[in-house]
Amino acid sequence: MKRFAGLCLAAWSAAALLYFGRHSTALIVLSGVLALAGFDLVRPEPGQDA
Repeated sequence: MKRFAGLCLAAWSAAALLYFGRHSTALIVLSGVLALAGFDLVRPEPGQDA
């Protein structure tokens, strides 16, 4: 549940950065990095069976 909450927080933070930093290339890149980090949170741990 904590991992899913982290994903939601990262996704909403990335969306907020995109909204408030519309014309800033640096904030667009930062929001992309933040969104990808959120997806990395829900990736299965190595060694766990799916």
